[in-house]
Amino acid sequence: MAMEFTFETRPFAAANYAEADTVLVMVCKECVPALAGYEMPDALRAALDDVLTDVELTRTDKVMALTVALPGRKALQQVLLCGIGWGKECTPANMRTVAGSASRLISKRSKSVLVLAPLLHNPARAHYLHALVQGLMLGAYEFNKYKSDAEPAQQVAVTVLTEVPSAEAEAAVRGAQIEARAVMLARGLDSEPGNVLYPETMAAQAQAIAERLKLQCTVLNEQQLAEQQYNALLAVGVGSARPPRLIALRYDGAARYGGAKQDWLAFVGKGITFDSGGISIKPDDGMGEMKDDMSGAGAVLAAVQAVAELQLPINVLGVLACAENMPGGRAQRPGDIVRTACGKTIEVISTDAEGRMALADGVQYAAQQGAATIVDIATLTGAVIIALGEQTSGIISNDDALVEQLKKAGKFAGESWWQLPSLPECREQIKSDVADIKNTGGRPGGCITGGLFVEHFVPQGTPWAHLDIGGTATAKSARGCIPKGCTGFGTLTLVELAKLYAQ
Repeated sequence: MAMEFTFETRPFAAANYAEADTVLVMVCKECVPALAGYEMPDALRAALDDVLTDVELTRTDKVMALTVALPGRKALQQVLLCGIGWGKECTPANMRTVAGSASRLISKRSKSVLVLAPLLHNPARAHYLHALVQGLMLGAYEFNKYKSDAEPAQQVAVTVLTEVPSAEAEAAVRGAQIEARAVMLARGLDSEPGNVLYPETMAAQAQAIAERLKLQCTVLNEQQLAEQQYNALLAVGVGSARPPRLIALRYDGAARYGGAKQDWLAFVGKGITFDSGGISIKPDDGMGEMKDDMSGAGAVLAAVQAVAELQLPINVLGVLACAENMPGGRAQRPGDIVRTACGKTIEVISTDAEGRMALADGVQYAAQQGAATIVDIATLTGAVIIALGEQTSGIISNDDALVEQLKKAGKFAGESWWQLPSLPECREQIKSDVADIKNTGGRPGGCITGGLFVEHFVPQGTPWAHLDIGGTATAKSARGCIPKGCTGFGTLTLVELAKLYAQ
């Protein structure tokens, strides 16, 4: 059962415990002695004293469930003892992670949760409060809209004990809720089946968000794409009965909120709403997972929503390059040559290397709209999994300063990134004998060649980074605040990058 949380913050006091049917006690190794100084019911203190002699309980992401009988209560009180880590492990990222684990263990009967974390006695730790709220919300997420026996979301009131000043606490909670809802939007879009979410319905989603938040939304249909020579995106989608769409949202936060930076930060997302591989068709085993090949576009749309709701004083352009890659009678073929809007030509080696072609037109559009910095994000390759595993995403970039910002943003977001080198031999691999560039250089260095392909369509001198989330967009099992299935990975990194950009 999914849960929907409401939050309030209160100072540390014994009276708060009487109302709660669940108590989350969140401690690191160094926090354990501090518990002795806080008022709490004797039965709860005795229960904690019995188990906190086991130092393993304070290790990161350890959650132990207890029950306590409090005087005057008919029902037992559930206690979740959550370990945040030791020493330098005690970070906001680990707070987010363990809160996510704890949220899945909250009793289905719970209506009121109290959070006790000695870390939050420090008034300067609003960022830990922010991570806590995010983790609780994200850990409780479920995609169950198509289950006929799904129960309504459980409504849970959360009270967090903290000495963070009320104005700062309110801002931290509000920001965390906005960002968590954005991630959940991305997860929901990524989880939708291809018969429900396709380029036209993706455009409708973007238009609805734009109308609600008063953003400018532009949708280019197949005729307009042809007129403006966005032939790479057209080539990807031409085999499908669902025509492609290039979707752009403009958030002019600098003008609205007096920001100093007037230039535009562009996020460009790969939006392949279903990827059969086209003529170079994929094996049927696991093909159903290719409904999530639009996770980059989902992250961009969700990040733009969050940036607008946070009212950041910057300008952000979100571009969603959407198509369905199908093997129809009109589909592109291996060996085809496509001329793009900037005049460069692409030799199609594999129709299953379609995402980079969609991104080629997406970054060209962003550049033509005046973007000063471009970040694209895509489930581009399986090669990134071989290189970095399933919990770290890859970066290819022409600007080291932008990479450092992205890594810093990822650290704040609890999302792991690693920069891969732009090797000269990888550039050679994608040179074509019959066109300017070919859309795949083969298996060696596949993650790098995919990113370097996109770089060909970025204007010289424009800071650009390519984010490959091919291994992180979906999780095989739940862990921390990550659910099994679509994760929304990259959404928070883009939001944190926008915050850094606004400074």
